[in-house]
Amino acid sequence: MINAAICTIGDEILIGQIVDTNSAYISRELNRDGVRVTTKISIGDNFDDILKTLRICINENDLVVVTGGLGPTKDDITKKALSVLTNSQSFYYHDEQLEFIIMICSKRGLEVSDLNRDQALVPNNCIVIPNKMGTAPGMVFEIGEESKKLLVSLPGVPYEMEGMMPSVNDLISKKLSPGYIHHKTVVTYGIAEASLAKMLEAFEDNLDNDVKLAYLPNPSIGIRLRLSIYNRERESSIEIVERYLSELKSILGSLVYGEGEDTLETLIINTLKSKGKRLAIAESCTGGTIMSRLVSIPGSSEIISGGVITYSNESKINLLKVRSETLEKFGAVSRECAEEMAIGVKELYNADYAIATTGIAGPGGGTDFKPVGSVWVSAAGNFGVDSSYKVFTGDRTRNITRFSSEALNFLRIKII
Repeated sequence: MINAAICTIGDEILIGQIVDTNSAYISRELNRDGVRVTTKISIGDNFDDILKTLRICINENDLVVVTGGLGPTKDDITKKALSVLTNSQSFYYHDEQLEFIIMICSKRGLEVSDLNRDQALVPNNCIVIPNKMGTAPGMVFEIGEESKKLLVSLPGVPYEMEGMMPSVNDLISKKLSPGYIHHKTVVTYGIAEASLAKMLEAFEDNLDNDVKLAYLPNPSIGIRLRLSIYNRERESSIEIVERYLSELKSILGSLVYGEGEDTLETLIINTLKSKGKRLAIAESCTGGTIMSRLVSIPGSSEIISGGVITYSNESKINLLKVRSETLEKFGAVSRECAEEMAIGVKELYNADYAIATTGIAGPGGGTDFKPVGSVWVSAAGNFGVDSSYKVFTGDRTRNITRFSSEALNFLRIKII
């Protein structure tokens, strides 16, 4: 099995000025090609730190992929560090990259400065990956007497790095002969991580030694369960993981709602499209979050009739025909109000199904009987009208996310 480390360079990452998306992308690409990522690390714009960290990573891994620090400014010192690290004797201008730089400057009406030209300057001992989307080329160094390791340096600009990854993967395949990694993921909702782990305790104990089960919780999605197998033949890997996957689904039953990159919103959209049905949405405590999640999915216009945010009691009464007596007797956060909201929005948009939410996101507004984190979700459809009550713990943002997920999951259960 080929092991890899990913190193991102730049003070902007360490101080939180930008989010490192490069590592996630590179990990996915390497994993898909049979390379196991063991380490991810961020390094500041300090020559000695870069040198020290990369030496450690190279000693401990077969492959090191570095992004960042290749620009024209003084803090971009990665190229210099790599030349020292790999004992480069000289630099030269890579003609193809230099021509591209000149062309970019010409198109922009800019004079080609020495700093621009120096972007095409590379150590004499590297394999160059031309950058067709920017000015800094990628560089690949073969490390060791028999060139058993690779050190790859790519620009930090995400779209530039992504454009070079196919070439990197080709080199890895030719020079390192990676193994095979197989993953399969199921997505669950409606159970806490600790309860899920307890439920799967015997299942995990009986897994083969080279099969791993990972728990990946997310308040929007639920809990993804990823089965992984490393370093077996492709055919046997797929067969083994599929067998365990079938067993996992059998144990979890209706807690499983999808596989891979499925989400609650994609499932709702696809299910309603297949049924030829339309949905209306009434939101109070979620403030449009449910609608936002659904319309982010292509094709959502085929199933969404419309929606309203009825945050105040007056809007509940005027738009959804919630009775004033209901609000006076039971309050806005109640089964009765949620159900009248669902029925009201379904009739308002002449939809086949409707979902409604009303709750207390916090941090204020809670009582002993209706604490912060309380939410009533109601769904209406050919099954009539039904409701669910849950209490979550978290800050306002997290509560709203979980309220919307609870609503989508409740609708999933009712329509499936």
